[in-house]
Amino acid sequence: MAALAVVLALAVLLGLGLFLLPGGDSSAPAPAHRAKTSARKKVEPKPVAPVPWLSALAGAINKATHLGENAALDRFSTRGKRVYCGGLSGHYVALTFDDGPGAYTPRTLAILHKSHLRATFFLIGSNVPSRPSLARIELKDYASLGVHAWVHKSLVRLKQAKIRNQIVWTRNAIATATGAQARLFRPPYGARNARVDRVARRLGMVEVLWSIDSGDSLGKNWRQIGREVLRNIQPGSIVLMHDNRGQTIRALHRLILPGLAKRGLIPVTVPELLMLDPPVGPSSRCWANWRG
Repeated sequence: MAALAVVLALAVLLGLGLFLLPGGDSSAPAPAHRAKTSARKKVEPKPVAPVPWLSALAGAINKATHLGENAALDRFSTRGKRVYCGGLSGHYVALTFDDGPGAYTPRTLAILHKSHLRATFFLIGSNVPSRPSLARIELKDYASLGVHAWVHKSLVRLKQAKIRNQIVWTRNAIATATGAQARLFRPPYGARNARVDRVARRLGMVEVLWSIDSGDSLGKNWRQIGREVLRNIQPGSIVLMHDNRGQTIRALHRLILPGLAKRGLIPVTVPELLMLDPPVGPSSRCWANWRG
């Protein structure tokens, strides 16, 4: 909570700095006397000079945010507690996408970027070496990256060493492509047992499942996907989707994001959700308002 207070304080300072900048007043300038000329001269706007202290403040906010996210992840990885949703006191939800990077990933990122929104992507490790630029773009757009597995197969029947390989190989592939260390883990199909949980905990991973399944992997069309998400969405929801399906991307653009905006809900990454509005109480409350 202390890290969150620092982030909020820095954000207030940044807003104040932007307000006090010369030329920050949005009111229209007084009309100047117009000389009688045969041609109207085009007045080019003067470029705004960079403000070093403001850039430094923005960097401090970004750093404080990452510190707050890491502190939240540390709490959950230490407890070995699985995450199904966030809290109910905020206005935040987490959109998550599995099985990428793939052909539809750039379109997903473009939609999120245009709306200035963030999401979480759980990557298949074997897909990353052939598409390293997509993983880098995801991270650049402030998406959070997580481990799915090296190949998309259930881990529950594997021995401990093989489960570990699936996680570590994927984590290493993400680190090689982006330079970032993934700390989130979602087992394929959400299939888990005590052995999978134990390996993830020993690797310091936070196991993230979901409270809303969009149903896109069941062959639903974009309208059905959008309706499934929006009729069950509530503050703190973690939504399961897949960025390798065109119907999902269409639902995201046409229904889900507009629907969240109308409800006053803000999509954030899973680490941001755990920092801003962590879950409280039993995981069963994640489905308290579920309408199947």
